[in-house]
Amino acid sequence: MKRYLLLLLTIGVLAACKTKKKPGGGADEPMTFEDFKALFTPGVLPYKLTADTLRMPLADSLSVDTADVHRFLTDTLTKGDYGKNERVKLFPLQLIPGNEVDFMVLKAVGKSQTTGYLCFLDKKGKYLNRIRVANTGSADGSVMGVNIDSKNVIKISTEKKLSGSNTALKEEFYAVGKDGNTQLIMTNSNGPTNPGQIFNPIDTLPRKHKFSGDYTSGEMNIVSIRDGDDPKTFLFFITFSKDNGNCKGELSGKGHYIAGNRGEFKDKESSCGISFQFSSGRVSIREIGGCGAYRGIKCFFEGGFGRKKK
Repeated sequence: MKRYLLLLLTIGVLAACKTKKKPGGGADEPMTFEDFKALFTPGVLPYKLTADTLRMPLADSLSVDTADVHRFLTDTLTKGDYGKNERVKLFPLQLIPGNEVDFMVLKAVGKSQTTGYLCFLDKKGKYLNRIRVANTGSADGSVMGVNIDSKNVIKISTEKKLSGSNTALKEEFYAVGKDGNTQLIMTNSNGPTNPGQIFNPIDTLPRKHKFSGDYTSGEMNIVSIRDGDDPKTFLFFITFSKDNGNCKGELSGKGHYIAGNRGEFKDKESSCGISFQFSSGRVSIREIGGCGAYRGIKCFFEGGFGRKKK
């Protein structure tokens, strides 16, 4: 009888252990997306993340497993910011509902720097895109912070120390669409500028793809191409000034490479589209839709541009 009771007790204990769930633990019961979301503090807009906030230490026990970030978000979250073999700890910060997309904020801590990333998720929780929005110190001595207002406009502020007590502040304002793509809508800067100097908002992004680089036509006309999240996409920034400055245009976004040496951009918010034709050391662009919202009425996004040496 005692043996029978002991056997029943053993079976009961094993059954209890089997049904008890440990979020994110073990290969039998991996972390679910609901478990992953629960690691983030619920937030509301407006939201602000500064370099000083990033510097505040967090307990290692609050970090999230890199494998879970790769599974639910992206395996390229810290791409371009940390060395290949550099150990980086990831911390979940905030989960904030937005109008078009929801915002998920993560903190990355490495040996070289601490960085804040803003991830965009659709309303079903599918990862769409990410941007780097905060940093405790880049190689040039600048620091970054972000503010998202109640209208979902993202302002990224970059501050750089100059000589003495002087600082240069640059503010970039972005809108984000349902697909997670961002659109630069305005730039403010109190930093020193030189005649003929162009502010390029994607200048410091990676340029490893064979077509990535800066293409120019005169001093005030540039087509800047940078690496996308994968080999089939690219980021671009176009600015031009024609007719002695009487007609200007500026546009940035995310394009896709298509057959041959061609690329294409289609604006989700309007009929604007740009075609890119790459050749040896050159790129030609032309409008394939009305882009009047981004340029003067008497000029177009068109022409050939020669590649500038890095």
